[in-house]
Amino acid sequence: MNLQSLLLFCGTIYLVMPSQVMSTSRRSDAHSNNNDGCEGDGTEVIIGDCNSPDDTTTIDSLGESTCKKSKSPLLSLSKRKWNWEPRSSSHPCNIRRLSQSELLHTFGPLGVPNLYPYPLVIYPDHHPQNDATKNNYYIGRNPSFANMTTLEHLTFNFSPDFNVTLTGSDSLSTHRRTVPLSQYLLEILDSNKNMERPGETLPDQLGNETWYLFGETYTKEWAEFLQHYNLPTCQSCTPLHRQQNMIALSFGVGNIGSGVQWHHHGPGFSETIHGRKHWVLYPPQSRPIYKIEYASRHWMENIYPTLENWSDQDLKMESKRHEDFFMKGKRGIEKQLHYSDMMGKDHKSVDVIEEEAPSNKKPWECTINAGELIYFPDGWHHATINLERYTVFVSSFTTEYD
Repeated sequence: MNLQSLLLFCGTIYLVMPSQVMSTSRRSDAHSNNNDGCEGDGTEVIIGDCNSPDDTTTIDSLGESTCKKSKSPLLSLSKRKWNWEPRSSSHPCNIRRLSQSELLHTFGPLGVPNLYPYPLVIYPDHHPQNDATKNNYYIGRNPSFANMTTLEHLTFNFSPDFNVTLTGSDSLSTHRRTVPLSQYLLEILDSNKNMERPGETLPDQLGNETWYLFGETYTKEWAEFLQHYNLPTCQSCTPLHRQQNMIALSFGVGNIGSGVQWHHHGPGFSETIHGRKHWVLYPPQSRPIYKIEYASRHWMENIYPTLENWSDQDLKMESKRHEDFFMKGKRGIEKQLHYSDMMGKDHKSVDVIEEEAPSNKKPWECTINAGELIYFPDGWHHATINLERYTVFVSSFTTEYD
């Protein structure tokens, strides 16, 4: 169990946990007459040992205990205000958003071109934008697959004893664990239930101890299951690409706050099927600072709030990049476009990828609602954070050439 804080109380160090306190030493008589707010009669005060973590237990010299309400109650986790709250419905989005029809009008019937240099969010034509009440209702391109993957139906697609391989949520996914699918679903729904945050992964949980279903879905059973998924609209997402195994699909399920720490790889798409999923990205030369051993929510809680917000000029510049790309034929211009304008760096073209100091600006980011997709470009650093207790998504890793 993760410790919530370390207190020095009345001369004794207490390790404060959600429902109890563990003392590393007994309080000596030398502290019984001090004026530090403790009981003056040798009574020992322990925080959080009653029915509520905010209560205190007093134990007198005869060993009798009495429960009291603390004058300065500790906030339980259910009441705690996080620096970055995953449950919020108003996370910012600075990534270009296109409806499905706008996508086809812009790029043609084949959709997103190979090696498009910027992130894109694609939403269904009939999906109301920025409507938080619609976030959990799937109205996208894969309604049948969405029905197959509800919490009630998911396990029926596999044998009763079907096992899944879980990975750690750190950047390298260093650990593996195999459990029945049904057991994993129960674990994510009840995670941290004793801390009054059921179905949630907390910021201080180590990534290599936070189990996540994603990236290990390449067995025969998974392949048959994922045949029911309709691919995104892109030049490298045709039936021929699928037949020739030039596109790899990965299925994932997570709870609130779960997700993979910063990493990078080739291009592709990720569609949210159920729930909501927040993405943060930086271009190749702007590697973010993060602790590799933690999951992505640790970065959102501790680093993200310290970064500068995008200005109106930054947002205009992001839009202009896309317009410039569209106007110049959508091809052959990648090497002339610069990522570093808004990042505060010297100009570096895309064909000169040099890792530089991290940006002091917040990343490209957007929440991907049910039925929406994000396109992540080749080599971009990115991390993800699931925002609902039952978040389901499919990632399509493409093979793209000029």
